[in-house]
Amino acid sequence: MAVEEGLDTGGVYARRELAIRRTSTADELRAQLTAVGAELLVATLRAGLGTPEPQQGEATYAAKIGPDDLRLEWSRPAIELDRVVRVGGAWTTFRGKRLKVLAARPAAGAGRSDGVPGTLVDGGVSTGDGVLELLRVQPEGKGAQDAAAWRNGARPSPGERLGDGE
Repeated sequence: MAVEEGLDTGGVYARRELAIRRTSTADELRAQLTAVGAELLVATLRAGLGTPEPQQGEATYAAKIGPDDLRLEWSRPAIELDRVVRVGGAWTTFRGKRLKVLAARPAAGAGRSDGVPGTLVDGGVSTGDGVLELLRVQPEGKGAQDAAAWRNGARPSPGERLGDGE
């Protein structure tokens, strides 16, 4: 796009649309956009810039995502928490220490709740609406591991909760 003083006001020399899968992570999307963007840039420069098309619509400012935005609030629905995890950097606490959630998915039959939000249940966590199945986690000060291996080592007691009951 042409560089102008305002936010997203310059004309567009080339564009390409990409399909985003419902399960795409931010890292996967970033890699896809990098590859397509580099290819499009080289092709556009080789062909010559030509005349840019005016931008359409209003500029939208997206605020920076901070650590508090990535904290998993178990009272939210499983489907929303899955989206937070796919952004990257999602976290909760367990026994007073931070636990990063690297991969998760809403459990089959999401839409039902299996107890108090944050309660560990059968490989997942009860949420405000459904269960979020934990797939990969990283306990504070340790390496990433399968959630099942983490549970085997942590040995949570019945009714124990993530988020330390917050």
